[in-house]
Amino acid sequence: MDAAQLLAVADLPELAEAMIFNVASEAPNLRSADCRANVLHTATEAAMRADALMQVLLAKRWTDLALVVGETEADQTLAETFRASARKFGLKVVSEAQWSEAGDLRRFASREVPLLTQGFKDHDVVVVADAADDFARYIEHNTFEPRPVAGATGLMPLAWAPVVEQWGAAQLQNRFEDLAGRSMMPRDYAAWAAMRVVGEAVTRTGSADPGALRDYILADDFELAGFQGRPLSFRQWNGQMRQPIPVVNARAVVESAPLDGFEHQFNPLDSLGMDRPESACAAFGD
Repeated sequence: MDAAQLLAVADLPELAEAMIFNVASEAPNLRSADCRANVLHTATEAAMRADALMQVLLAKRWTDLALVVGETEADQTLAETFRASARKFGLKVVSEAQWSEAGDLRRFASREVPLLTQGFKDHDVVVVADAADDFARYIEHNTFEPRPVAGATGLMPLAWAPVVEQWGAAQLQNRFEDLAGRSMMPRDYAAWAAMRVVGEAVTRTGSADPGALRDYILADDFELAGFQGRPLSFRQWNGQMRQPIPVVNARAVVESAPLDGFEHQFNPLDSLGMDRPESACAAFGD
């Protein structure tokens, strides 16, 4: 479900005391002004992934960014998320270009992309805002200046990826492939995490009451092993699951954010995404 559909379901009177897990929508309003007390989020928000990428770029001292933005509203929203994250960590977007879907890029990418990127000011990396993965694959290796590409291709911040293998993750990957006949992707991981949260809460509390489970899940001492090297937990102010974000290329994990040195007064994982002062969520009463 998208954000509007999820809110319509969450507001049904018969589900007021239920516990609903959002495993798909990254919409920030669901974690802020439009949050619901009966909705918990195992899907990451886009800002968590953007912040993970910016931490990695900053650590590599790739601080001057050129941004390529797609034509859709979702692309524009993702671009603004990248801009906000860059400002948060002190990186600069020095140039921007608007992608156009005109022409057959399977034939013309090697000609069109250099023209699109030729006017960029001196930059360290090209960041691509392509929410639906429509064009990002044509950017890499076709830019006018030879630069690394990040965002929707190249160096990608993902909630989960088939290349995640540490901390026992290879076993989870193999079990999923045996079950589904394909690789485990971010939405699959979010759905798996939701079921693991419920199972952990039922086991620890000995209860199947949604209210009792919710209280336990949002407690300070709740932790879930998620094959990511750090325990997962939930933000008590908006119901977002905290998790590390792998920053990967096509074949390996490059880094796992938050990186060392990016601290937070309560939890290092809260250096990724919407922090308590930034959220307008009041439904959780905390």
